[in-house]
Amino acid sequence: MNDITMKIPTASKLLKLPEDSKVGEEVEIPICNILGLHLTGFWTVLNTANGKFEIRCEKESLFRWKFLAQMDLQFTGEGKVINIKNEIEFSPNVNTIMIKSIDRRYNQVKLKITRKSSFGIAIEDFIDFEKKSKWLDVLIRSEDGKKMIYANSGILALNSPILKQKLENNKLAEIIMPFESFVSMKKLMNFLHPPFKMERENVEQVLDLASKWEMKSVITKYEQFLIKTRCHCQRSSIQDVKLAEKFKMASLLEEIINDGETDVFALLDGNDYSSWTRAAMFEFIVNDEDENTIHEN
Repeated sequence: MNDITMKIPTASKLLKLPEDSKVGEEVEIPICNILGLHLTGFWTVLNTANGKFEIRCEKESLFRWKFLAQMDLQFTGEGKVINIKNEIEFSPNVNTIMIKSIDRRYNQVKLKITRKSSFGIAIEDFIDFEKKSKWLDVLIRSEDGKKMIYANSGILALNSPILKQKLENNKLAEIIMPFESFVSMKKLMNFLHPPFKMERENVEQVLDLASKWEMKSVITKYEQFLIKTRCHCQRSSIQDVKLAEKFKMASLLEEIINDGETDVFALLDGNDYSSWTRAAMFEFIVNDEDENTIHEN
């Protein structure tokens, strides 16, 4: 096994806790996507001294998952530090963790999640791409030869007209990739081969490869996946708009603009989009203003 398959999935986020919320007021703290789960934090002031911190996982991102992880929380503020460690299991029936009685003087929390195991859908590797076999007959290697995996020629040819032509011209042809593209390449292979796994991690780089090889059906399927697994916070919406723009995902852009939760003016503010994207947003704004005018009359 190389360092691609042996890497332990870990992700971290630094969250700011609100300092001026009222007693009993629940304040949402965007966390967004971590290791394939869409998480949101919530801070509630309980009294003058303490507050309650919760993390909730969107059920739509769990599907049939059972997700076991080590969750490390480090609260800091006014020179004080407290560390809390929990082993948690998210599932469709358990999608919230709660930490009560946190001192209100803490104003930020560092969240670190390390995945231990997951059951139901996502499996890291059903296929060992590092071993050549009768079925895995095409070599994909890095430019320096230090990284290499094998893939099925029929699957590559079916999904990419460019690779189809390359392999038809030379059945012994090697596919050579930059060293830094290999993590994304492995993820693309995990999608093209059983168990056809899709994930948001490195999604832009995966789509870059699919675009380079003209894998139109792959881009379409990823677009459907991105729509289904959307996090609706503003930061994630901006990231998804940029993906939609780069890979001309009209359905994803339409979903973001018309979902009823997105502030389109905020999406436009300070972001340099192409004329294609801006036209779609301005059309939404004009139509929305026309509808409001009709209702007023």
